[in-house]
Amino acid sequence: MSQMIVFPLFLLAVGLLVMVQPRTKRWQSRMNAYFQGDERRVKQRANTFFLLGLAFVFAGFAYLFRLVG
Repeated sequence: MSQMIVFPLFLLAVGLLVMVQPRTKRWQSRMNAYFQGDERRVKQRANTFFLLGLAFVFAGFAYLFRLVG
Protein backbone atom coordinates (compact mmCIF):
# COMPACT_ATOMS: atom_id res chain seq x y z
CA MET A 1 0.00 0.00 0.00
CA SER A 2 2.79 2.45 0.83
CA GLN A 3 4.38 1.97 -2.60
CA MET A 4 1.06 2.68 -4.30
CA ILE A 5 0.76 6.09 -2.62
CA VAL A 6 4.12 7.29 -3.98
CA PHE A 7 2.85 7.92 -7.53
CA PRO A 8 -0.02 10.26 -6.54
CA LEU A 9 2.31 12.18 -4.24
CA PHE A 10 4.82 12.43 -7.07
CA LEU A 11 2.09 13.83 -9.35
CA LEU A 12 1.15 16.39 -6.71
CA ALA A 13 4.76 17.49 -6.23
CA VAL A 14 5.46 17.75 -9.96
CA GLY A 15 2.22 19.66 -10.48
CA LEU A 16 3.12 22.21 -7.83
CA LEU A 17 6.63 22.56 -9.25
CA VAL A 18 5.32 23.15 -12.78
CA MET A 19 2.81 25.70 -11.47
CA VAL A 20 5.47 27.67 -9.56
CA GLN A 21 8.22 27.52 -12.19
CA PRO A 22 7.01 30.44 -14.37
CA ARG A 23 7.22 32.77 -11.37
CA THR A 24 11.00 32.38 -11.02
CA LYS A 25 13.29 35.11 -12.35
CA ARG A 26 15.43 32.59 -14.22
CA TRP A 27 12.43 31.21 -16.10
CA GLN A 28 11.13 34.69 -16.92
CA SER A 29 14.49 35.87 -18.21
CA ARG A 30 14.86 32.79 -20.42
CA MET A 31 11.36 33.17 -21.83
CA ASN A 32 11.90 36.91 -22.46
CA ALA A 33 15.06 36.06 -24.37
CA TYR A 34 13.36 33.25 -26.30
CA PHE A 35 10.31 35.33 -27.25
CA GLN A 36 12.43 38.48 -27.73
CA GLY A 37 10.51 40.52 -25.17
CA ASP A 38 7.00 39.68 -26.37
CA GLU A 39 5.15 39.87 -23.02
CA ARG A 40 1.94 38.42 -24.44
CA ARG A 41 3.69 35.20 -25.49
CA VAL A 42 5.56 34.96 -22.17
CA LYS A 43 2.32 35.32 -20.24
CA GLN A 44 0.63 32.80 -22.51
CA ARG A 45 3.41 30.29 -21.87
CA ALA A 46 3.21 30.91 -18.10
CA ASN A 47 -0.55 30.29 -18.17
CA THR A 48 0.01 27.07 -20.12
CA PHE A 49 2.48 25.86 -17.49
CA PHE A 50 0.01 26.75 -14.73
CA LEU A 51 -2.76 24.74 -16.40
CA LEU A 52 -0.43 21.80 -16.99
CA GLY A 53 0.58 21.83 -13.32
CA LEU A 54 -3.05 22.06 -12.27
CA ALA A 55 -3.83 19.00 -14.38
CA PHE A 56 -1.05 17.08 -12.61
CA VAL A 57 -2.42 18.16 -9.21
CA PHE A 58 -5.95 17.07 -10.15
CA ALA A 59 -4.64 13.73 -11.41
CA GLY A 60 -2.73 13.21 -8.16
CA PHE A 61 -5.81 13.96 -6.09
CA ALA A 62 -7.90 11.63 -8.26
CA TYR A 63 -5.41 8.78 -7.71
CA LEU A 64 -5.32 9.47 -3.97
CA PHE A 65 -9.10 9.52 -3.79
CA ARG A 66 -9.28 6.23 -5.66
CA LEU A 67 -6.68 4.58 -3.38
CA VAL A 68 -8.32 5.74 -0.18
CA GLY A 69 -11.93 5.19 -1.27
